[in-house]
Amino acid sequence: MATLYRCKAPTDLVCRCGKVARRLRAADIDYDEVRVPFLKRDRPEIEELTGQRWVPVLVDGEEVIHDSHRILEYIDHVSGAEAPAGAGESRSQAPPAHGAH
Repeated sequence: MATLYRCKAPTDLVCRCGKVARRLRAADIDYDEVRVPFLKRDRPEIEELTGQRWVPVLVDGEEVIHDSHRILEYIDHVSGAEAPAGAGESRSQAPPAHGAH
């Protein structure tokens, strides 16, 4: 079972941690949640796992992934889901804005 280390935001709608939690549920991946303290200095377990103190962090077996974008890519990979349209596009690949030359 995976473990998601995340912030203490009361909803899954306002932060990157919530976005990861929503994707895990949508992919039907079982996971435990560990809500970490608000202050980064109070997150030594995150630093031990990743060398930094930012969340979200997903631990799935031997895999330890930090950065919400990488976690979402990992979830899509292990669940066999395709990335949503536009995921991974850089600004240089986007079509020019209307009226741009």
